[in-house]
Amino acid sequence: MHLPSIVTDALLTLGQVAAEPQIDGPYVARVISRIVHILCAIILGGGLFYMRTILAPSGAAACFGDRRSVWARWVGIATFLLLASGLYNYVTIVRGEKAAGHALPTSYHMLFGIKFLLALLVFFIAAILAGRTSAAERFRANMARWLKIAWTAVMAIVIIGALLRTYHM
Repeated sequence: MHLPSIVTDALLTLGQVAAEPQIDGPYVARVISRIVHILCAIILGGGLFYMRTILAPSGAAACFGDRRSVWARWVGIATFLLLASGLYNYVTIVRGEKAAGHALPTSYHMLFGIKFLLALLVFFIAAILAGRTSAAERFRANMARWLKIAWTAVMAIVIIGALLRTYHM
C-alpha cells in the first residue's frame, strides 16, 4: 500500500520538526555555555601552544616581554569561565540524561573526572608560568618542559571531550 505523496511529505516534515531542538531559555543557555567553554579552551590551549612552539624556544624573557600580566589576566578569565561553563555543561548533561530515563555509564563519569583533573593541571601550569612569585620564576626556568606537559594535557582533554560528546548523542 502506497501513501499519497502529501501524506509522506507531511510525515517527513513532522519527523524533521520533532528532531529540532525546542528554542527556549534553557536551550539558549546550553548553547551559550558551550560557546563560552570552547572559546575559553581555544584561548588557553591556543595560547599555550603558541608559547610552546613560537615563543618559548627564545626563552622566558622573550616569551612574555612586558606582556606577562596581560597573559595572566586572560589565564584567570579563561580558567574561571572554563570551570563555570564546564560545571554547568556537566550538570545539564547528567540531568538531561536522567530526565530522559537514561543513566550515563560509569565510564562517562570516569572520563569526565580524568578530563577535569587534566584541566586543573593545565590551569595550574598556565597560571604559574604567568605568575610573579619566585616559584613562577623556577617554573619559567623549565618553561619548555612545562609547556610540553600542558600541551600534552590539552590534547588529551580534547580527545576525551570528543569521546564524552558521543555518549549523549
